[in-house]
This record gives sequence, C-alpha cells and structure tokens, in this order.
Amino acid sequence: MPSSPHLVLPRSHLAFPGDGSFITLTVLCALAANFLIAYGHDQQRCIEIVALCVIAMIALVRIARGKMPAVPISVGIPLLAFVALGLASVATALSLRHAVNEWSTLLLLLLLVFAIADELAGNSKRLHGVLRWIGITCALYSLLVMVVYLMALASGFQPDGFVLSVGFSNYRFLNHTQTALMPLIILLCVTVPMTDRWRKAWFVLAAFWWAILFVTEARASVLALAVGCAIAFGLRRAHARPVLAMMTKTALAGIVLYAVIFLLLPLLFGLQPVGSLSNVVARTVANPASDRLLLWKLALDLIAAHPWLGVGPQHFAHEGAKLYAGAHPHNWILQIAAEWGIPALLCALGTIAFAARTLLRTGARVADSDLVNQSTFACLLVTCTAIFADGLLSGVIVMPQSQLAIVLVLGFACAWVRLQIGGVERVAPVPSSLARAIFIALLVAGCYGLLWSAWPDIPARARGDTLTPAELAVNPATQWSRMWLAGFF
Repeated sequence: MPSSPHLVLPRSHLAFPGDGSFITLTVLCALAANFLIAYGHDQQRCIEIVALCVIAMIALVRIARGKMPAVPISVGIPLLAFVALGLASVATALSLRHAVNEWSTLLLLLLLVFAIADELAGNSKRLHGVLRWIGITCALYSLLVMVVYLMALASGFQPDGFVLSVGFSNYRFLNHTQTALMPLIILLCVTVPMTDRWRKAWFVLAAFWWAILFVTEARASVLALAVGCAIAFGLRRAHARPVLAMMTKTALAGIVLYAVIFLLLPLLFGLQPVGSLSNVVARTVANPASDRLLLWKLALDLIAAHPWLGVGPQHFAHEGAKLYAGAHPHNWILQIAAEWGIPALLCALGTIAFAARTLLRTGARVADSDLVNQSTFACLLVTCTAIFADGLLSGVIVMPQSQLAIVLVLGFACAWVRLQIGGVERVAPVPSSLARAIFIALLVAGCYGLLWSAWPDIPARARGDTLTPAELAVNPATQWSRMWLAGFF
C-alpha cells in the first residue's frame, strides 16, 4: 500500500476489482437493505438470515473447488473449542430451536469474518472499495433520516429518537451499528485527499452521525468511542493524531449540527427541541446503570447455577422474562458465560487476546512514514475497542444490523493484517482433507440449523404479522429483541 499521507482513489475503485468478492458484496448488500428497505428488527433479521445462508452456499462451492478460508492456528483452535462447547450447551437447553438459532447464527458470523478477510486480502484496493461503499450506504441512510425528519416537522409532528432511527425498532439498535461503522467513516475522512470532492461529503456524514448519537442520548456508544480513542492515543501517540484530530473535528461539527437541526429547527416549526443535554444528565443521575444491574445480577445467578455449559444459547431471554427488563444482559461477557458457560467464555476471550496481539504486532511493523497504514491501524484500534466496550453495556452483539457491521469490521481488520505481513498461518497442522471436512461440516450445520430454527417464523416476521397468543403471553407490551422482536419465550 502507498506510503503517501493521502490515498488517491479513482472512481473505478468504488467497484470491486475482479470476480472474487461475492461474499463481501453480499454483506454490503444486506447492510444496505437493512438500512434502506427493511422496517424493524424482524425484517432486518430475515435479511441477515438470507444473507448468511447465501454466503454459506458460496463458501461451500469455493471449498469444493479447493479454496478454504485461512484461519491462523492461534485463533482457530480456541474458536473451534468455543463452537464445540456451544453445541454441548445447545444439547442441554430447554428450547432446542432457540438454542440452535443462536449457535448457528454466531457460527456463520464467525466463519464470515474469515471469508471476508480472504476476499479483501486478495487485493488491497478492495479495502478502500469497502470503505467507500460503507460511506455511500451510510450517506443514503442519513439522507433518508433527514427526509423523514423534515416531513415530520412540516406536518407538525413532534420528532423523537424513533423518528430519527428510520427502519429500526429501537434507536439503540442504530446506535450499536454506529459504534462499529463510525471509525471507518472517519478513516475515509482522513485518507481521502483534500482535493477530492468526496472528502467534504464524508466529513458532513461523520458530523451528522455524531449529531444522531447526541440527540438519541447514546451514552454507551459515545463512551465506547471515547475509550477507543483513548486506547489508540495511549498505544500510538503521534501516529494516531490524524485520526483522533478528525474524530474531534467531526464531533465538534456534530455538536453544531445537533444544535441547528435538532434544537433550533424544530422551534421554527413551532415544535419542541429534540433531545437535550439535561435529559442525559437527569437519566445518568437518576439511574446510572439504566436497570442493567438487575440484568447483570440475573446473569451472575445463571452463571452460578450453570457454570460449565450455561443455561443454553439465547436462553437468557427465557429467564429474563421473569424480570421483564431485557432479553439479554447488556453485557457480552455475562451473556456468553450465562448462556454458553464459563469454559466457552474463556475460549472467546482467548480468541480475542490472540487476535489483539496479532493486530498490535502487525501495527508495530508499519513504517513511520506510511501515514495511510498508520491511520488505518489507529482506526482499527478505535473501532475494535469501541465494539468491545460498547458490548459491555449494550446488545451490540445481538442485533442483526450491528452483527453484520461487526463482522465487516473484523473481516476488514483481518485482511489488513494479512496484507501487512504478506501471508497467513495455516489453519492447523493437519491434512487438508480433514480441515476441508471440518469447514464443510460447520457450514452445513450452521446453515441447516439457522433455517430449521428460524424458517417457521420467517414468513410471518417478514410480513410483520401480529404476535400469536402464546407470544403475547410473554411479550404483552414492550418487546425485548433477541432472535425476533418478541424475544421472550
């Protein structure tokens, strides 16, 4: 990759070169469809399920042709153990259908990370193509939000967070996606040259996304991004300054947009401002944890009662119905430990530790003069840390759109690492035929499990049908999302 401070990309790089990017394109299309077409959590989940099954079919064809995803040994072994322990937890779960659904979804998402990495590592230009397609998709969604917002103002309807999260059942689900994608938009602002007309568009987009975070009072997302910036500065210092400076500039511009668009503009239409800083302060003082302590206590109780295999994937939703406060504990560590068991959590943490070590070691090899890759590394530190931190306070790993955004980020990060080191470790010191059999078995099991567990509900959920009496019995008013919007079972 070039070592100039800015990367000049012709228009042709908006498209993926070659014909080997079908999996990444499928993810990008699913992400765009969830932003621009889907209405609500259930339709977004349906799109994700279809995308994962299509991707599994593409991967199977490629493996049959002798091309397997490259997985480093240090990551592959704990991941395989995590999947095996999850399957054992499924076997002991109360509801086989719900447990299989969660296990299959996470399995295919994990495999998807390496499939994306394989495609993007094949051509460095594809990394920048992905960034621009993400930027265009987010820009189109932001335009849609503004159109709906202005229509609400013109009709005299008082806007709120739900109006500003078009297509999402809850504006928090949009915030989760923003946590993952915001640093990539910032990377566009940093790497696009000053003379490129797109640079201003990316800057405005990032500022508008900050404004959405502010107006929806997304404390967890803002805090997570701040933690990510702090980690990037602590580890990279001067090399992270271009990224952190752009983060600061766009955030300040976001404050201005927030004041103009969401505080002053409604007043001109005779309406009340949308959101306010006093609301954030009042919420934080009155209930700092936003009832998360109840969920965390339940998770700890489940861990104590089921330490080895957990209560079953997705089964916090069943137990959480007793509290009627959430279908997941708003903490990914407690979620995995309570549902999959402590050994599975240790495998997941081991995978993250090995991956983080590889990313840090790779970043340390980047030349000081290579400003593009220094900025890319800093952005990856910000976004990976932000996802990790946000997951400690929210359901960022639960919702379909944020799940797709996370695997796209992780696939991007893996591809960047492979491009820097110029190679990849073998999956394991075993015959390729055995490795191929393992991949095929995992893909088939994941695809079949996902369809078997979700298909009975997909037609009704895609149409937005009303809940059945049995579903209403445990989801009488507000729905707490998990597999579907009516998450309790």
